[in-house]
Amino acid sequence: MEQNKTGRYLKYAVGEIILVVIGILIALQINNWNEERKANIELVKVLSEVRSNLIIDSLKIRQIRIMKAEDIVIQNTVIRALESKNIPYDSIEHHLARVMLARRIVLVDNGYQLLKKFGLERLEDEKLRNELISYYTTSIKSIYDDTEDDDFEFRTVFLPYIRSHFLDWRWNDLGVPADYEHLKSDQYFLTSLKLNIANGESTFYALKNGARKIQEILPMLDKTIVVHK
Repeated sequence: MEQNKTGRYLKYAVGEIILVVIGILIALQINNWNEERKANIELVKVLSEVRSNLIIDSLKIRQIRIMKAEDIVIQNTVIRALESKNIPYDSIEHHLARVMLARRIVLVDNGYQLLKKFGLERLEDEKLRNELISYYTTSIKSIYDDTEDDDFEFRTVFLPYIRSHFLDWRWNDLGVPADYEHLKSDQYFLTSLKLNIANGESTFYALKNGARKIQEILPMLDKTIVVHK
């Protein structure tokens, strides 16, 4: 005490404690930075997978939309021909292979499932998060519901009719009626085509809305990926 050694020792001890605490805080901060960097890398990987899936979906939807639009035009052509009793024999057999077709589609959600496991709440952009949820829970469901309706009608209405009233039928290529005169006056077939038009148009618009949603999401997704890189 006389030599003031205790005071110096106390100051030294306090200084050591402060240095240790500062070192611990720096280590924790570095660890937090590393963890955040790892999380950002993982998030970018997951969002890149989502982006890739959406581009694949967009291409599939575009292809089906083009075919569905052509199917609807052809089906309307057949309806007008039957109503006018003026069947164009040079094209009707090809057209009859394109009516009431079910265009199946399988969309990809691997990235979205990974994002849900990673934690949707980690996606800070609330608008992007909501748009992704809307696409994967509402838009895709609408597309699947409509295409399943088309498939059900194709299997339960059109295929049984083909078996009874056609000599030959090949998907998307050829349909040869057993009796053209009967086909002209068959109200059941004509009504079935008219009812199916509404199903086809509903499917087309579900596909269109899905494509629009993807185009809205992609720029937001790109921006988020850049931010977290």
